[in-house]
Amino acid sequence: MAYIPYRRDPSAFRFPLPNRIWKHHLKYPDFSVLAYLHYRHHRKLPGRASVTELTGTLGLKPGAVRRILDALTRQGLVTPDLAPVVGREKYFSLPDEVFYLNLGSAAIAVYAFLLYRENRKTYQCTLSYKAIGYAIGASNNTVRKYVLELEAAGLIATARTVVVGADGMERNGCLRYTILPVQNAVELRDRQRLAALDAAVERQRVKERLAASARKGGPVA
Repeated sequence: MAYIPYRRDPSAFRFPLPNRIWKHHLKYPDFSVLAYLHYRHHRKLPGRASVTELTGTLGLKPGAVRRILDALTRQGLVTPDLAPVVGREKYFSLPDEVFYLNLGSAAIAVYAFLLYRENRKTYQCTLSYKAIGYAIGASNNTVRKYVLELEAAGLIATARTVVVGADGMERNGCLRYTILPVQNAVELRDRQRLAALDAAVERQRVKERLAASARKGGPVA
């Protein structure tokens, strides 16, 4: 069966996260779980989030998910029914697709922090790996790895900045991040899936030709 991508405008499907979420200094696995619970709450998805659902969506191990849920409950960030505690406050938003682009918890947290810090007019922000790492509880190397993953996914673009020191010498500065339309990432994912399906079909055809040739005792056409 051919894969037909589901068409919708991703920019119209976003959910809010409270700005105060960064004040809790959650490490990126904990942040991603809490963000997903906010997404479920906003979309009014039925039932209670299960460990299996969170594991499959965020790429975390079941034991880690259970530990995180217990910690979030103890901190008063979610209720015993795993509903996020919300109030009237300032928010920023994430696209729903962040949970459907095969991103891990660290990439989701890096992306969320960039969206939190972006200029709403230019869609840009300039941050060091250290600043991002401090916000999500990750090392510089971890941040660098997942910045590259977000670039590869088509969610962001980066450019190196230059700073001039007191001695007048130019030095490399922090990266400037540009948040790209999420539709870019969705279309890239769809093209990759279609290419993978085409490759799988071609491999199957070659396999069948080889099998047919072996039965006839002749060369493959």
